[in-house]
Amino acid sequence: MNFCLGRGARLAAGITISAFVLTSLAVAGSGQAQSSAGQQPAAQGAQQGGAQKNYKDRGEYDIYLQVTQAQDPKKRLDLLNQWQTKYPQSDYAQDRLQYFVATLGQLAPNDQTVRQQLIDRCNDLLKADAKNFTALYYIALWGPAVGGTNPSPDLLSSTDSAAHGVIDGADAAFPASKKPASMSDADWTKAKNQVLGIAHNALAWEATSKKDTATAENEYKESLTVNPEQGNVSYLYGKLLMDDKKYQDALFQFARAAQYDGPSAVPASARPQLLAYFNKVYGQFHGNADGADKVLAEAKTSALPPADFKIEGAGDIAKQQADELQKRMDADPAFKLWYTIKTNLTGDQGEKFFTSDVKDTDIPGGAEGVKNFSGTIVSMDPPDKPTKIVVAVEDPTKPDATLEFTQPVTPNGVKTGDKLEFSGVVDSYTANPYMLVFKDPTSPSLKSATPPAPKRAPRRRRPS
Repeated sequence: MNFCLGRGARLAAGITISAFVLTSLAVAGSGQAQSSAGQQPAAQGAQQGGAQKNYKDRGEYDIYLQVTQAQDPKKRLDLLNQWQTKYPQSDYAQDRLQYFVATLGQLAPNDQTVRQQLIDRCNDLLKADAKNFTALYYIALWGPAVGGTNPSPDLLSSTDSAAHGVIDGADAAFPASKKPASMSDADWTKAKNQVLGIAHNALAWEATSKKDTATAENEYKESLTVNPEQGNVSYLYGKLLMDDKKYQDALFQFARAAQYDGPSAVPASARPQLLAYFNKVYGQFHGNADGADKVLAEAKTSALPPADFKIEGAGDIAKQQADELQKRMDADPAFKLWYTIKTNLTGDQGEKFFTSDVKDTDIPGGAEGVKNFSGTIVSMDPPDKPTKIVVAVEDPTKPDATLEFTQPVTPNGVKTGDKLEFSGVVDSYTANPYMLVFKDPTSPSLKSATPPAPKRAPRRRRPS
C-alpha cells in the first residue's frame, strides 16, 4: 500500500527537529560583529585567524544588521540574497553562508522549493568546515526528501557522507556541557537520539535506492532503536519488510504505524487505512484473526517486536495440524478408520461412497483389526434412558456421530463428557456439518431393554 507522499518526503514529514539544532541555528553568528547602527563600518572589523574582517562599505554593514534583526525567515532570506548579489565578495562570506543555512533550515519544513538550495548551501559550508554538524544534519534530514525514489549519484554520496558524519559527531555535538539549563538530562539525550534516528533513516533511504535491502532493514531498525517515536519510519520499515516477504515482522511494523500518534506519526487520516490493511494481511497470513489483538497491543507500546515474537503463518499451522493428525492416526487405528471414512464421505464422490461402502454396513466390523470407535458423549436424550446419544469422535467439541435406538438404553454409569465405545450399522449421513447416524448400535457401556436388531453381515469391500 502507498500513501500520496513519496518515500523521502515521508521520512521528513512530521519530524520534530531537536531543541539543540533549533537553538544552534536560530541566529548563526549572532554574537559576532554586533554593534549599533551609528558606529562606523571600519569599527566593525573582527580578528579571525590573524586576519582582520571588514565590511566593504556602510551599505554592507547596514544589510548585515538588517539580517541579524529580521525575525521573519522569508524576509531574512530576501535580505541575504540582496547581500549576496550586491557583495558577492565579502569578508563575511562564511557568516553569511551560516545565515543562509539557518534561514533555509527554518523554511524547509513548509516550503519544499528551498530544500535543494538548503542542501547546496550546506555543501558550500562543508567545504570550509568539513565537520559542521548543522550542515551535516540538514543534508541527512532533507536529502531523502529531495532525492525521492530517483536520486542523483551526487545526492546519494553527499547524503551518505552527511549521515555518517552526524553519527560520528553526535557525541561531540551533544556534550553535557552544552545542555541548556532548562532542559533535563533525559530530554537532552532524547534530542541527540532524534538526530541519530534521522541519520539512520537517511542511510536506509540510500540503501533502498541502491536496492540494498539488508542494509536498509538494519538502518531502519537502528533508527527505531535509538528513537522509537517515529510512526512514519515504522510504516517505511514495514513496507520494506513486506516487499522482502518477511511477513510477521512487517505486520508488527504496520500495527505500530497504524496506532502510534506521537511525533513523526503517520498522518491521522491515513492510520485507519493502515489498520484495515494490517487486519486484512494478518488474516491472510495467519489464516484467521486470532492473535491480531495481541500483536496490536504489543506494537502500541513498542516500536520493535520482542525477541520471541512470532506469528504463525497459515501454511505453518496447516502443516502442524497435518503432522498432529498423522501422529494421531498412527497411534489410533480406530480413529484412522473413522477419519478415512469421513474423508471419503465429505469428498466429491461422497454419496456414491456412502451407497456402495457404508450404508447399512456394520462398522468398524473388525476392519483393520478395529472392533469399536471411541468418542466423547455430547448429549443424551433423555439423560436417564436415552433413545439418542450424540458423540464427538474426531474433536470432543464437535459432534460427528449420532447413535439412535429403537428402545431406550441404560447408560450404566456413563454421562455427558465421558468416553463411549460403540459400533453398529450406519443408517444415514450429512456431509456439512458432518454427521454419521447409526441405527441401534452396540456399546460395552450401554444396556438395551430389548435385544438389538440383527446386524447386516459386513461387505467384502472396506473403506480405504
